[in-house]
Amino acid sequence: MNVSREHHAESDWSEVEYDDEKVARYIDTATNDPNHFGIVALKDEERIGFMVGRLLEYNFSREKFARELELYVEPTKRNGTAGIFMMRKFMDWAKINGAREAYFEPRLSDNEIKKFDAMAKRLGMEHFANAYRRKL
Repeated sequence: MNVSREHHAESDWSEVEYDDEKVARYIDTATNDPNHFGIVALKDEERIGFMVGRLLEYNFSREKFARELELYVEPTKRNGTAGIFMMRKFMDWAKINGAREAYFEPRLSDNEIKKFDAMAKRLGMEHFANAYRRKL
């Protein structure tokens, strides 16, 4: 199974039909639109995770922030550094592109959110409402 199908199967939307063509267009946007960020994590040349994010403007300002849209690492690989690596790359990209802060809104089980919380704190993020953020 490919990584995006695994993500879909594990998500709250697993009952919705998976569409390969739509996923391909989403990946194309994430890698070719300058306001989008896309990265794939590899281990031994095998895809084990991915992340997509984008730059947005605050509703009340022309200043930018970065928001994570998707972050996924295969369950058997979650004790490694793939998630932290992708999050760091995203925050570096966001800062270079003028974002003031980066937001992550994990949609995880109680057990997984504890792991994400520890990872976010290692990256200097603060818990903010139902999200995590770090000023850049």
